[in-house]
Amino acid sequence: MKHSLVHAGLLLVLLMAYRGSAAQPAVTPTAPVDMNAIMHPDSCHLIVETLAADSFMGRYAGSPQATKAALYIAQELERAGCKPVSRSDSLLIPFRFMTPKGNYHCYNVVGVIPGKEKAGELVLFSAHYDHVGTLSTNDYRAFMREKGRPEKGDTIYNGANDNASGISALIALARYFGKTGPHERTLVFIAFSAEEEGLHGSRALSLRMDPASIVAMINMDMVGVPMSERNRNPILTGSERSDLQQMLNNRLYEAAPEYGKDFFGKDRFPTESLFMRSDNYHFALKGVPAHTIMATSPRNRYYHSLNDEPRTIDYHLIAHIARAIALASSGLADGRDTPTRIKRM
Repeated sequence: MKHSLVHAGLLLVLLMAYRGSAAQPAVTPTAPVDMNAIMHPDSCHLIVETLAADSFMGRYAGSPQATKAALYIAQELERAGCKPVSRSDSLLIPFRFMTPKGNYHCYNVVGVIPGKEKAGELVLFSAHYDHVGTLSTNDYRAFMREKGRPEKGDTIYNGANDNASGISALIALARYFGKTGPHERTLVFIAFSAEEEGLHGSRALSLRMDPASIVAMINMDMVGVPMSERNRNPILTGSERSDLQQMLNNRLYEAAPEYGKDFFGKDRFPTESLFMRSDNYHFALKGVPAHTIMATSPRNRYYHSLNDEPRTIDYHLIAHIARAIALASSGLADGRDTPTRIKRM
């Protein structure tokens, strides 16, 4: 097993720099935290509008615009109270990969809210921030026809739902846990790059982390458009592979019965192999109970469409799901809940 960023870096830095919380007074909120204010549709809207703007040119992995997006996300996570995992004082962690198209130099964004008594146990929240770029960079065009009705001359795949929506939920969660912490376990917030090119960002980071230290991973992908108007609840991909789905539902129902007993649904698209198509996968391969929360059908007409733009997004849905994840994962954060491991695949 390699001992690199997290086993020799993240955990070492956390245990040495943050576990010495005796020198740092515990953060005690002076007033009750207003979850609805922190996770408001308007704040989700602002993040999506920013990342899905034409100026970001579809956030193609390795492009200057993707780096610009990484810097923006890092800034928002820092403002939420996240700390870097390395001594560089930066939340950006570089990685490289190669394809027939060339060499790519990209950045994952990793921010940490250190834990207390169980600081060596990590709970990961994640989402990818890259998208497919423009007509000239989108490799999916070879086998996916355009199902939307883009404006004449539109060449940018803005990626509002895929996956600026997931990043907005990630930042909302960091803001919430930053206000309510510190918690027993260490919370790690990750924005991956190069998901669209083949899960390269999550693979790179998974190789540099000790899987035994990771209690659970909640990845978020396409949470801005519901399956249908009648079915607005998200699914958990690969739900049958661990008991995380039931654990989240139980804790959510306990905290907020209005969500119902089965808010996080089972994977409804087994033939789509969604579990293996998002950034949870490389962590799951190592036995981590790592799953992706999705609200949108993989057959949605705007999936990898030029029409995946901010005007198509349901911002109340993003905020609703982010609040549910925050409440449902409270047991993970405070050390009460520990899901079963995934059998090695």
